[in-house]
Amino acid sequence: MQNKINRAPLLLWVCLLFVATSVFAQVPPRPEPPRLVNDLASLFSPEQTSQLEQLLVEFNDSTSNQIVVVTVPDLGGLEPSDFAFQVGQQWGVGQKDKNNGIVILIKPKNESKGRVFIATGYGLEGVLPDALCRRIEEQNMIPFFKQNDYFGGVVSAMSVILPAAKGEYNEALAKKDEGISFLGALFLLGFIIFIVLFLFGRNKNNGNFNGGGGRGRGPSGGDILTLLLLGGLSGRSHGGSWGDFSGGGGSSRGGGDFGGFGGGGFGGGGAGGSW
Repeated sequence: MQNKINRAPLLLWVCLLFVATSVFAQVPPRPEPPRLVNDLASLFSPEQTSQLEQLLVEFNDSTSNQIVVVTVPDLGGLEPSDFAFQVGQQWGVGQKDKNNGIVILIKPKNESKGRVFIATGYGLEGVLPDALCRRIEEQNMIPFFKQNDYFGGVVSAMSVILPAAKGEYNEALAKKDEGISFLGALFLLGFIIFIVLFLFGRNKNNGNFNGGGGRGRGPSGGDILTLLLLGGLSGRSHGGSWGDFSGGGGSSRGGGDFGGFGGGGFGGGGAGGSW
């Protein structure tokens, strides 16, 4: 009886060790040489992988923030959140003293539904809160993924994640800017209507409704409206889009240029979605 009692804790520890080992074995090992884009599900073309790697390496070099993209054909029985957090912890994504790592996990839709999860390190949870991560997935990623455009979804997500990780994007300020832009559009519309009515009344007073081509005739209300609309549209256009990867000028650096992971930690921040 004494032997059975003494063996019970040992057997319990063996079982726990076996379970832990089997769980950790489901997470892919840290890549050697280290890479930021790890397309284990073959969702990207070699050119797309190279372009994403170059973008993320340059972002790492300029900010020290590390963003890892991992695609897998299946999750090995794990929840997407557990999988992403374990990748972040075991690989050491981010700097040890800053915990500024991000793991973007993508499991494509195949015999089971597609899953995506954005996991953030301790140091980036403030600029990439769970609500923003969920918004990125729902608005920037999943619509592309539903069309099997995984590269487009990742690129669209980067248009928000990169500025946020640099502290240049704030969701509250972005919503405030949207409200200001709406008021500005209303003001512009009112101004256009005022100009058109003013010119219409002036032309009426001058008797110029016959379409005559007299000299010194100013531009019509329609011309002014067109110019104002074109000016307004051109003023609303933004600089280079993240979607311009497909055209590929410039040099492309390979994955071997990434210096390696820094040992960052993850505390459970992030969000996931499915389609």
